[in-house]
Amino acid sequence: MKKTIFSLFWIVSISILSLTAQNEAIDLKAYFQRKYVVERVDGLSWQPGTDNYAYLDDGDIKLVNAKTGKESTFLNAKNLGENGIKKLRSFGWVDANTIYSSRDHILLTYDGKTVTVKKFEDVSWDDVIDQSIKNQVFVIKNDDGVFVESALNGFKPILLCPDTGKNIVFGESVHRSEWGIDEGQYISPKGNFIAFYRMDESMVEDYPLVNTGTPIATVENIKYPMAGRTSHQVKVGIFDVAKSAQSGKPVYHYIKTDLNDGEFLTNVTFSPDEKYLYISHLNRGQNHSKLIRYDLASGNKLNVLIEETDNRYVEPTDRMIFLKDGRFLWFSERDGWRHLYLYNFDGTLVKKLVDGRFDIVDFHGLDAKEQYAFFTIAPTEKPVNQIVCKVGLKDGKLTRIADADGTHTPIFNESKTYFIDYFTNVTTPRIISVVNNQGKTVKEIKNCKNPYADCAMGTTRIFPIKNKVGDSLWCRLITPPNMDPTKKYPCLIYVYGGPHSQLVTNSFISGGVFLEYMAQQGYVVFTLDNRGTQNRGAEFEKCIHRNLGVKEVEDQMCGVEYLKTLPYVDADRIGLDGWSYGGFMTLSLITEHPEVFRAASCGGPVVNWEWYEVMYGERYMDTPQENPDGYEHANIIPKIKNVKCPLLVMHGCQDHTVVWQHTLELMRQAVTDGIEIEYFPYTAYDHNVIGPERVHLWNKLLHFHNQNLKGE
Repeated sequence: MKKTIFSLFWIVSISILSLTAQNEAIDLKAYFQRKYVVERVDGLSWQPGTDNYAYLDDGDIKLVNAKTGKESTFLNAKNLGENGIKKLRSFGWVDANTIYSSRDHILLTYDGKTVTVKKFEDVSWDDVIDQSIKNQVFVIKNDDGVFVESALNGFKPILLCPDTGKNIVFGESVHRSEWGIDEGQYISPKGNFIAFYRMDESMVEDYPLVNTGTPIATVENIKYPMAGRTSHQVKVGIFDVAKSAQSGKPVYHYIKTDLNDGEFLTNVTFSPDEKYLYISHLNRGQNHSKLIRYDLASGNKLNVLIEETDNRYVEPTDRMIFLKDGRFLWFSERDGWRHLYLYNFDGTLVKKLVDGRFDIVDFHGLDAKEQYAFFTIAPTEKPVNQIVCKVGLKDGKLTRIADADGTHTPIFNESKTYFIDYFTNVTTPRIISVVNNQGKTVKEIKNCKNPYADCAMGTTRIFPIKNKVGDSLWCRLITPPNMDPTKKYPCLIYVYGGPHSQLVTNSFISGGVFLEYMAQQGYVVFTLDNRGTQNRGAEFEKCIHRNLGVKEVEDQMCGVEYLKTLPYVDADRIGLDGWSYGGFMTLSLITEHPEVFRAASCGGPVVNWEWYEVMYGERYMDTPQENPDGYEHANIIPKIKNVKCPLLVMHGCQDHTVVWQHTLELMRQAVTDGIEIEYFPYTAYDHNVIGPERVHLWNKLLHFHNQNLKGE
């Protein structure tokens, strides 16, 4: 009897523990301690030139043949240990027999019998910003500047560009990192040259950022070209690796670009044979681009290959894709969708390679025989998905090769015979599979566990509604765990709504952990991608041109009207939150529809587009001189008097993107108009609060909305 009672007690205890575990709240602090990271397979990659994929297994590098399924060991931990190499956590391939480890500063070759290790002890690995491991060329950035180190001179650093001076930036990204510019230097295919940007900002006005962390506050002046004002000037230089190593000093020359061709220089690309350099020029108005070929050796302009114009704007964000016969592929939105076009070497158009009412999201390359091009699209019928396709270069036939409902992120092998498919959707954390180029899954590598399995999670739905002109607007709705449909809940709308964004995607925790947390706290959480967002075609995104905050607000209000039809949403307790463009949207919504919202919070909002920078601001608004009406309507400051709900505004005082002036002047006007605003400056932060300190921001948002939407 005692044993039976004990057994029952044990069963009940386990049941209670299990029930409790499955109803945990998300631990926001633990999130930054990687508690909720979705599983992965360490080292998963393709061995170059083969159908073998590799992965790390307790320090061993394993190989699996995708066709036969046969597994072998490429290198084991013992081999590595004998050569003084610690247990590998990651590695990269150079060729089929050679790997490198940045962490261990080594290049390792294994021919099946002998391990050969080359150490790069003289390379400042912590400062490496670009590398060509195969050619043993490294670009280093430290406090003294940007340098090149190569095996040709024993890795002795040589300054990338000696043409320096006050307000001169070289070897770094330019044009405020627009048009896909994430780096400032590009190593040529054979490692013989490095193209680099040189940006002169001396003509740009200084903008002060105040650091209050010193005993007496200090000023850091940055260069911030505001809309309609003087911008910077950029050149592209060519660094000769061999000649520089031989002479021990920089040997370089400039490409002879002309401002009349367009002052913004994008998509810097070497030809495969390193004879030519290609640059996309974009004019200040951003409605006219030219793809120009230059002679690499002399820097002379040879010819204009492609010109594109648009009555709104063009965005040359992608480099040329070269074929073996000298032809190339080029991305363009000229037909209203982001599609690929095939060109001859001389710039004559061969044909549009792919057609359809969808945007190509990512390009994955060509097969070995260049019969097919592979890419990811956002399909017309459900653009919150991303599916993998191929198209025949000759017949233009489009085939979907991974189109299960959700988001596919493929990693192809070199010959494009197989790809590793990382798949996710709203209910699936991640499934990692090997798929052949016909679309057949040959092996499921891992079905990853749900890291939130012990948490009480809300239910997420993704669906479209119609706006006033008949467009489908895709929405995400998260309802609280164990929601009682007979009760009414407060609703938090999270908004961004700006170009180059898509918040609603068919992927796991697509709204981010904080929105899931808010659902746990008893909120219905809603997000809508309005006109102006991406992956829906050029017209959908570009229709907001010159009139920011008009169509976007109209669409968001369609979402509000939808929410009011839901019996479990309390229409009198709807709140808003948004950051940056989302902050602009939040302020636009509550000043134009003040009767609708009970509370609103925003961070780093644009309140006056005249104070935003040239490259982004003028793309969507033109200059203040060209579009005074658009700037006037989008200006929040004169509208702040309309605010009726509690408002929380936050801003990073070191913000290089949306400068602090925006919200300081908003506060000035609020005082004049007698509007009470809760204001919180994050004194040491840039455009957002990132890292563990973000929990402070999340808690502030939670307390603010609890107080105003729940009365707590």
